[in-house]
Parts: sequence; C-alpha cells; structure tokens
Amino acid sequence: MSEAVAKLAGVEGSLRGLLVLEFCGDEPSGTLGTQILSDLGATVIKVERPPQAEPQPTPEPEDGKVRPDIAYMFGLNRNKRSLCLDLKSERGVAVVRDLVRIADVVYDNYKPGVMQRLGLDAESLRALKPDIIACSVSGFGHSGPWSQLPAYDATVQALGGGMSITGTGEKGSPPVRWGNPIGGIAGALYAVIGVLAALRRRRSEQRGAVLDIALLDAQLAMNSYRVPPAMAGIKYSASPRRGGSGALPYGPFKAADGRWFVLGITRQFWATAAKVLGHPEWIDDPRFKTEQDRQANEDELNALVGEAMQAHDADEWQRRFVAAGIPGAKVTTIPEAFEHPHVALRDMLVSFDHPVGRHLKVAGNPVKMSNHPFKGFRHAPGLGADTRGILGELLGLDAASMSKLREEGVAWWPMQGEVYDRPSVV
Repeated sequence: MSEAVAKLAGVEGSLRGLLVLEFCGDEPSGTLGTQILSDLGATVIKVERPPQAEPQPTPEPEDGKVRPDIAYMFGLNRNKRSLCLDLKSERGVAVVRDLVRIADVVYDNYKPGVMQRLGLDAESLRALKPDIIACSVSGFGHSGPWSQLPAYDATVQALGGGMSITGTGEKGSPPVRWGNPIGGIAGALYAVIGVLAALRRRRSEQRGAVLDIALLDAQLAMNSYRVPPAMAGIKYSASPRRGGSGALPYGPFKAADGRWFVLGITRQFWATAAKVLGHPEWIDDPRFKTEQDRQANEDELNALVGEAMQAHDADEWQRRFVAAGIPGAKVTTIPEAFEHPHVALRDMLVSFDHPVGRHLKVAGNPVKMSNHPFKGFRHAPGLGADTRGILGELLGLDAASMSKLREEGVAWWPMQGEVYDRPSVV
C-alpha cells in the first residue's frame, strides 16, 4: 500500500510513502502546513466539498496567466491531490474512515468540535488506527474559555503582543499588522514541527499522537527572547529605527531616489558603516563611539544618517553595502524580491505549466536536501481531479462503484476538463 500511496505524491522526498489527509479551509494555518509536508514527499489528499451543481471547466485564459481570483490557491496547494466527498453523508464519512485506516496523519484547521460532529475527532481516528497522528490547528486551541471563538490573522497578532511593538512609534500612530499573515503561517510551521516530531517518535514507539496547535500559542512563543525582559519590567515600544538589542542605526532610511533602504548596524559593523556612509569621523565621535553612546543620542544619529543617505540612490547603497560586507538592503516589492539573482540560484521562484494557464510562478521550497535535489513541483490540483484515482488505487473501488458514489452525490469529479472554482470551505 505504501507504494500505491507514494505514486500519488507530487515530488520525491524524505516523507515518501506517508499519507496525509487534509481537512482545511483556504487559510495558511492549514493549507501551508500540508503543502510543506507535500514538498517533503508526503502524499497529501485534500478532502474537499463537492460543488452544488456541475460547474463548467475553468478555461485557459488567452494570455496564459492564471486568473487572479483563483491564483491564491496555487500558492498553497502544489503537490497535493484533490478528493471531493460529501461529509454530510454517512457514505462520504465512511470513505474517509477507510482512508484513515491507511493514513499516517490527519490534519485539520477547523474550530474545535467540527471534526467531532463529523465523527473524525482524534478519539474516533485512533479507534480506527491507533498509531494515527491527529493534528488540529485552531485559533485558541481545544481548551480554555476562548476555544470556541473564531480567530483571524490580525486579531491573533494583536492578542499575541507582537503587534504592540510593530509600527512607527510616533505619537498617535496605530500598531501595524505584519504584511505577511504570520498569525496563520506561524501556526502552520509549529504544526509541521509537531507532526515531524510525532512521526519520529512513532518509528521507535509505534504510538500515534494528538497535536493541539493554537495560533495564539504560536504568536506568544514567537516573542521568545523578549519574554523574560518584559516580565522583568522592561517596556518594549514600537520603533522603526532600533534593533531588538538596541542596535543603531537600524531600520529604514530614504535614499536619494525616494526608495527606502534598511540598515542593520550592530556594534561589530559600526566602524565600517560609518566609512561606507561617508563619515569616518563618526567612529570616534563621543556621541556615537559606543552602542550606549549611540542610544543616548539616537535622534541626532538618525537625523545625520538620514542626511547621509541622500547622497546616493538605493541601488548604489546596495552595491556599497554588499561590497563592504555589512547588512543593508533596499526595500523591494514581492515581484522585485523574486527577481534577485540569488533567488534564481536557490530555486526560490519556480515556474511550471498547469491546466488553466502557462508558466505559473510560485515560491520555492526553502528546505534544501542533498539526497532530494529539486526537480520541480506538481501543479495544484483542480477540484476533485484525483477523486477516481484515490478511490480506485487506494481503496480498490471498481468503476461501477465509483460511478454510483457520484450519482448519489457522495463523491464528485469533473466529467471533462479541470475545475479551479472551488467552494470556499469543505
């Protein structure tokens, strides 16, 4: 069976032969976590809700570019397989139970209680397969007074403390949510760490595990080294131009062309930075000689650095900082970031054709493994594109049995073409 499972994987990897069942809405805390597992070679089956009617195949656009309204899902679902089942029907849940018996991981990001109503909670899963790893990611976890409340990225960031020190720090200015949805992303990363740890333990102890990952917990954990000082009385405040350890100059300054350029000058780089900025006299200036001196004269230093940065445009500053080997970088847009030559060499911008467009570009896998060099991704699946293959190859159903399931509305697959218009949640 493991070989049949492995054949459905999108890529070769260290998790080859592992079967992951995904029950997630279109949110990174779930779909990014399972995509990471699929990038590592696991076979991920995305269990999705069938459409209410027979949708038309998604047409290939004339310009070959994926439609913006469906582009989102391509960034979170590569290397996966799509299985459409009606989980409100007993037969649909029975099919899932059959898959659980051969699965290794069940991963959901529903509010606590949803999987239990489906009869797919951790206790029920372990009754079917004692060594199953059940991973549930939710806003506040499965215990505590807020466990039933909904959570969104912005609210979790606010509750986690980190947003209080993110912003300009100017009087009356609001706290700022991080541009990337770190509330969900952090939950996915911690969930994957937990799944991998549980898989490692299962190898030696033949035991499964139940993982309860809360997005709020992940945000709290990411405060890491700031927690002891904060609990000891240190008050952190939002500041765009001071590093976490008090390093200066640090943060964004405008270059001559109006582009922002970010400095990261900790104490070991100060002397070189002063020279690169064109002011070697700052090295021994009593106002700036030590980090404590620079902190005591922070406003004056930032004003002088701001003036110095007007001497060149951001690209020239980038060239000078790279040549000097000190940290400084131009603030780029997402497309600009992926145009950097270093990115191409690291396979971090990956292009492939897919059924509804050409040369789709997605972010690459940052985990580089010598025994599994990158050879490309499988595109994200269309809705129900793999239903027949999964039912036939993994569960042994014949064509007549599968057709009956489709006629009864239990299972679904497109009769022609690929469908990328999806119900928003399972």
